[in-house]
Amino acid sequence: MVDCGMCGHSFTRQEGAACRSGCPMATGCGMVTCPSCGYEFPPESKIVSLIANLVRRKPRPVTEGLG
Repeated sequence: MVDCGMCGHSFTRQEGAACRSGCPMATGCGMVTCPSCGYEFPPESKIVSLIANLVRRKPRPVTEGLG
C-alpha cells in the first residue's frame, strides 16, 4: 500500500500508476499519482521501505530466567 503525503489516502501501486495524459513524460516516468487528490510524487525507494519495515516490527518479548 502507498500513502499519499498530501491527503493521507491509502491506495495500491497499481491505482497510483496511472499517468496523466497531459504529462510530457507520459510513459515511463515512474511517478505515483494519488487517485483521490491527484498529487504526484516519486515512489518510495526500496531501502526506505526496508528501514520502515524494520522499525515497525514489534520487539520480541524477553524471557526471564534463562541463566
